[in-house]
Amino acid sequence: MDVAAKPLIDADGSRWRVSITPFVELLVLGIALAVLLTSYFVVSGNTGSQRLLTPPLVALLLVGNLIPLVALIVLVGRRVAMRRAARSPLGGRARLHVRLVAIFSILASVPTIFVSIVASLLFQYGVEFWFSDRARSMLENASAVAIGSFDDLKYRVGENADKMALDIAVELIETPIDAPIFTRFFAFQTQQRELSEAALLRETPSGEFQTLAILNPYEALIEQQISRDAIRKIKAGETKAVVEDAGGRVRALIRLPQSPDLYLYVARVVDPVLFERRTRAESVLADYKTLTERSRALQLQFNVALLLISVLVVGLAVWAALEIADRLVRPVGDLVKAAREVADGDLGTRVPTPRADDEIGTLATAFNRMTDRLQEQTNALVDANAESESRRALIEAVMSGVTAGVLSIDAERRIRLINSSAMVLLQPGDAPVGKLLAEVAPELDAVLGGETREDIVQLTSRGEARTLAVKITRDEAGQVLTFDDITQQLLDQRRAAWSDVARRIAHEIKNPLTPIQLAAERLQRRYGKKIESD
Repeated sequence: MDVAAKPLIDADGSRWRVSITPFVELLVLGIALAVLLTSYFVVSGNTGSQRLLTPPLVALLLVGNLIPLVALIVLVGRRVAMRRAARSPLGGRARLHVRLVAIFSILASVPTIFVSIVASLLFQYGVEFWFSDRARSMLENASAVAIGSFDDLKYRVGENADKMALDIAVELIETPIDAPIFTRFFAFQTQQRELSEAALLRETPSGEFQTLAILNPYEALIEQQISRDAIRKIKAGETKAVVEDAGGRVRALIRLPQSPDLYLYVARVVDPVLFERRTRAESVLADYKTLTERSRALQLQFNVALLLISVLVVGLAVWAALEIADRLVRPVGDLVKAAREVADGDLGTRVPTPRADDEIGTLATAFNRMTDRLQEQTNALVDANAESESRRALIEAVMSGVTAGVLSIDAERRIRLINSSAMVLLQPGDAPVGKLLAEVAPELDAVLGGETREDIVQLTSRGEARTLAVKITRDEAGQVLTFDDITQQLLDQRRAAWSDVARRIAHEIKNPLTPIQLAAERLQRRYGKKIESD
């Protein structure tokens, strides 16, 4: 198995690098899964309880899940960076991508983790307070005050309706219902019991209600205030009186004792603010109970959302790092690709100049200028080389037609050029160019040590002694030796001289006067000038 992390020290021993292997990636993945499973078991271990988890425990679970997930995202970003780098012209191990991913991940993850911890703790302590027993007691007491005051009003209205019905039943024994004194009695009962409306009704056999006495300052339709459901409950014996709240009033309906067809309707008009407070208190208390039942679920949902947002922020940071690295590497990759094409000989390669006036644009412009100059200089070199080749071909053509040997040497006396005549005369072997002259023809090398420009050199070639007439031409680059083989010429001259001597000897033998003539010629050559001067 590979080593998970291997430190590498540079030559100066000042930098350390950590090599991330697939084992490290699998290890981080395993840790992340293990932490997720542990968190699940911790959260679901007491599913029956709706009490909140403690803030330190929730923060610990959040951080424990966030750190491995962030590390896993960074490793995934590193893997993506390496894949992208492998497809780019630069190749390599995507160090720029990996560094940017690491930098962006650190810059994003450290504040994100810190903010997540603070937000989680603030939320937990706030939620813990609002769902505590103290807060619950305060809210329930406040709601009980609002609801209790209204319930007390309903109770008093129902109680007054019961007492009023009893008083009316007693009064009807002595007073007819249509007597004026009963009307005054009915109004007194209504006002004395602080009721806003009152009506004495009789139910007809058809089910309709007949009003016998009424006090209705608000001009409400009494028939509409009486519900059939309330009549049904009273007749069925489910309740003695029905007390309801509707239409801005608390109303009560009760049947008079010993009178099955007589009903008393009373109502008290209530301030709308009281109704609103009671309705609001009931709604708030119901919502609070619902939230209390869902408090643990809300706690977990908030922290899961916080975890997902944190992971998303880090993921966006890694994605931004990859995009920025691609934008930075792309022009560099174009430069590398163009440089390789230039190295292969394509000097017409150019890189597109970025629109942004930055260092990359300056580098691209400098590269294009460099390739322009290289192309110009290469073209000039090609032209000069072509001209040089043309001259060399001309010189070689001329030298190949020259019978004299020509030998060009540099300042170190190495052969630079040799023609075919020199090859025949010197017999230097294969590839004499580049060899020292002393190795090929030491006799000619000895001539170069003097100041003379012409000399006669004796050397042996192919086992034969040869005489060369050498001429030396010196320049800054070296020297040029031209030499002719005068061996045959000297031999011919000797033969001609001996032939003349033989001819003269033969003539002298044939002609006796020849010695006298020869002596006279000798005397003439020796003393002729003196005789003429005398």
